[in-house]
Amino acid sequence: MGISDLEAVLFSAAKPISIDVIQDIFKLSKQDSLTLIDHLASDLESHKRGIRVRISAAGVELVSAPESAMYIGHIRKKEDKLSNAAMETLAVIAYKQPITKAEIEEVRGVNSDKVIKQLLSRSLIAELGHKDTVGRPILYGTTDEFLRSTGVTSIDDLHKELDTAESDMSGVSIDSVKDESLIESPNEDGTENI
Repeated sequence: MGISDLEAVLFSAAKPISIDVIQDIFKLSKQDSLTLIDHLASDLESHKRGIRVRISAAGVELVSAPESAMYIGHIRKKEDKLSNAAMETLAVIAYKQPITKAEIEEVRGVNSDKVIKQLLSRSLIAELGHKDTVGRPILYGTTDEFLRSTGVTSIDDLHKELDTAESDMSGVSIDSVKDESLIESPNEDGTENI
């Protein structure tokens, strides 16, 4: 048993594998399993291979190397991309979960039925239960697939990143922008580009 065996197992898996499963497959302690994963990750990176090891809340998996993204983009289908509305809805759900459809729509200001169905069908969000209020509306939250596809280890990490970004922007205002060409103005008819 070595790193090539772990590489084969991860390559063959259709989804991330938990460290517990790796321990079971190779009959290793947790520490030895983590060491084996680390050795594989180091080997792939040092040999400038096109794949890397990623560890997330969903488990351990092989992913394409960031340096290869420009080539991989050519084989991705356009329909794989999420719309701006879907990304916005996903961000609201990730930050405020568990959250109801009405609460999502209150934040976004528009009907979100179609977008929620799309996110459910892609397994990026799931129904977590019902809110204990009149009508018992469905509560939505993100899934392990969301964590895997974004590379975020946990929702707590995501909240920390968002809070850091928000505090970094706290002193920024329109008045502090020196280059006025960067500020979008309303169109001649008074409308704004979205």
